[in-house]
Amino acid sequence: MRTLVRSLILLCLVVWVGGLIFFVAVVAPVAFGTLMPMFSDSARGLHVAGTMVRNSLLHLHDIGLVCGVILLLLCIVERVAHMTQRSIAPQLALLAAMLGLTAYSQFSIIPRMEVLRIQAGPAMDDPALNNFAKADFNRLHNLSTKFEGVVLLCGLGLVVLYARPEVEETASP
Repeated sequence: MRTLVRSLILLCLVVWVGGLIFFVAVVAPVAFGTLMPMFSDSARGLHVAGTMVRNSLLHLHDIGLVCGVILLLLCIVERVAHMTQRSIAPQLALLAAMLGLTAYSQFSIIPRMEVLRIQAGPAMDDPALNNFAKADFNRLHNLSTKFEGVVLLCGLGLVVLYARPEVEETASP
């Protein structure tokens, strides 16, 4: 049973953290570096690339929230069932940060960015134009990027915590 729980914990970590790394290393660069230039109208290319990245991020957040809840439950089960002797406080703190930042981004930052994008209209996708909605959008985008970075760092911290060998208690003579 311990092997099953640990395997599920590792699977959730691989899916969530791997998804974050794939998003940063592949999805966003391909969207803005390859997809966007395919359009003769740079504003249209920026809009299409941005839409692809936004939709990918929404799905990634859904995956992260599901994996996070499963991780939280498995972490508690592992400790309550005495499958581990180590404290789960560090794991819970990292998971809480990951879940909180992901949820805030998913349900607050991204919807506000979408409202601003709609308010700005075509001006949002035109690199030459500048307006209040576009500036606020860029501020939220930077905040979202920082949140994703913190979530990734916390996820890598969880990987390290679970990769450490557990110290077995030795019997006293």
